[in-house]
Amino acid sequence: MTDDEYREYLAALGSKYLRITALHRFGPGGPWDHLNYEIERLSSTARFVTAVSDRSENSAVVKALADELRNVYVDHIIDAMEYTGVLAALDEAPDITFANLRRSVIPAEDVQLLRHAGIEDPEAEITLIIHYSRKRLGHSEARPSETVRQAQEELKRAADRVDKIPSDSNLSDQPEKKKRKIFNGIGKILAGTITGAGNLLLAAGTVVAPNPATAYGVIGSSALAVGGICQGIGDLRGE
Repeated sequence: MTDDEYREYLAALGSKYLRITALHRFGPGGPWDHLNYEIERLSSTARFVTAVSDRSENSAVVKALADELRNVYVDHIIDAMEYTGVLAALDEAPDITFANLRRSVIPAEDVQLLRHAGIEDPEAEITLIIHYSRKRLGHSEARPSETVRQAQEELKRAADRVDKIPSDSNLSDQPEKKKRKIFNGIGKILAGTITGAGNLLLAAGTVVAPNPATAYGVIGSSALAVGGICQGIGDLRGE
């Protein structure tokens, strides 16, 4: 499938499923009003995760992160992705959408969002997520929406695991590798949720952007977001 053919396919998915303007019907307190705020809040937490991963021997900062993670909520962002039709679009034919995912359909704004979330090399991160998505989600049996719906519960479990890091004897044999998987998993879930929320804002034109997202970019960016979340869940589960 060529780039043009893939863009045409994603644009068709967008035309069939996307209901971006429907979010404007929510009144104050609805998911639309919260998305911009959540991008900033989750980005701050993601940067904190990165900082703590470099100082995981400090029990005080580790426990502070565990406490913060217990107050992190991502379900309402996943709800927004569902309400706008994004998740239904990604569920239709993952063996096409994810198997053919490529850099050319990822909006430039995703790079900015990932960097804001503390990712030092967003381009490398995008490449890794693309290859993960092709392998793990690029088949007809995949149900991306079902996996991404588990993100909130995985973050809750991760908070408990982080809390135990300073005294967990199970981390004594290969402490750095196991701790790194935990922190990486948390970071990927947060970064994926951030890009998912940011993409919805860009798509609806509520964020001033030099290159407004088109229909194919909405689906491509959402596939990247979901792929990142799924990869984070896999890291936390040791998959």
